[in-house]
Amino acid sequence: MPGYNRHRLFNYIIFIAIVFFFYSENTVHPDIGRILAISLGFYIGTEFVTPDLDTNSTAYKRWGNLKILMLPYKWTFKHRQSSHNILYGAFVRILYISIIILAFYYIIFKSLSTGLDISPVYPIIFIFGIILANALHVLLDNIF
Repeated sequence: MPGYNRHRLFNYIIFIAIVFFFYSENTVHPDIGRILAISLGFYIGTEFVTPDLDTNSTAYKRWGNLKILMLPYKWTFKHRQSSHNILYGAFVRILYISIIILAFYYIIFKSLSTGLDISPVYPIIFIFGIILANALHVLLDNIF
């Protein structure tokens, strides 16, 4: 099974190849917000929200003191089972982390008005970046 660094290298090489392909073919002309959304989602999906969060992996340790928040996830899911499903595993991790983020937002920032008007396209592109990174992780695991 590939190690953490091999997963990272594979993910970033494939991501750069995809970006280069679309850029060279002039098929997509996204704005900077969309590029940032997918890149940030891909980075988060590669470094923090990986299928290996259910083990003592580097991604799990990367959460630092906040890794305690990942314990329920780690206890619930067994490695290389549902967490390594390309779509289901990614959606469960996104949902789990979204609940944590929304809980903190509600507790800490409920009374603050940000005035931000974010298009729903950007969160969807962000989530697609996470799913893409997770899919490449699972694909590499299945190859080796």
